[in-house]
Amino acid sequence: MAQKLYPSAHILEMFMPYLHDEKRLIEVLNRIVEKDFYRNVELPSFPTKEHRDTVRKILKDNDLTAITFVAPYLNEQKMSLCDLDDRRREEVLNFLKMHADFAAESGYTTFGVPSGPYPGDEKHDEAMAAQADTLAGIADYAASLGMNCSIEPLDRYAHKKALIGPMDEVVEWFRPLHEAHPNLFLHWDSAHERLGGLGIFKTLEMAAPFMSQIHLCDCIDDPTHPCFGDLHMDPAEAPDWKTEGFLTPEIGAEIIRRAASFDKPEGVKRFWISIEVLGHKGDNLWHKERIAREFLTHCWELSGVEIGH
Repeated sequence: MAQKLYPSAHILEMFMPYLHDEKRLIEVLNRIVEKDFYRNVELPSFPTKEHRDTVRKILKDNDLTAITFVAPYLNEQKMSLCDLDDRRREEVLNFLKMHADFAAESGYTTFGVPSGPYPGDEKHDEAMAAQADTLAGIADYAASLGMNCSIEPLDRYAHKKALIGPMDEVVEWFRPLHEAHPNLFLHWDSAHERLGGLGIFKTLEMAAPFMSQIHLCDCIDDPTHPCFGDLHMDPAEAPDWKTEGFLTPEIGAEIIRRAASFDKPEGVKRFWISIEVLGHKGDNLWHKERIAREFLTHCWELSGVEIGH
């Protein structure tokens, strides 16, 4: 049975320089709402209760779903879900719970977490077990707050060197976790899958039973190129729709077509797709938003799939 797909604005990545500027991010959210295009938003945490209340009202008044990703905050604290020290991993779980509280109070529907780093083959099994334990803990806590939880497989060997990378291994590890914690889902990213080397359409099919959202992200997969890796590069622009990366509008359209053909996983309110592009200090951040929106729109038009409203 086909599912409906909805466009999402990855505000956290596009406006990364504003990560700790809550008031400015609320201004961004209001401008995003005015675009009348997105049905989901990807946002940071809002530690200030007044701002959480404001965000919650904006989401409710505009019928928007939302997810937060805690990767930037974990990185700042040098924390990892697969830390092999039990005491430190307990600190990680408590840190995640604090941000889950922020997310729930802000009206978010999903709480997103990253894979920890790959510790090497000799510690692979121990790290996978540790990450599963942390993930189960935060998934249950998110469920108690009425939220889903999502984890994004990265690439293990090419660039990000993350613990969960190869999708064939990921789905075998993830299946029992999803069965035990049905609010727990996978988040598929085209750049990570391109760098992973298994084939983006193959891994899309693998992840389908557990997948609740997609990032369309371009990358350069030539290791001799100075811009090699998952750098969240700008998408292609009209009129030629070309970059030095792999993500053409035709590939984006095929990803949309295939995702639309999948059954929507039970418990997912909206299956959304966004363009992941990173804003840097000094960038024209609203230019980032515009070209991302135009690329996503073009992919959707080529796909022939109805866009969710």
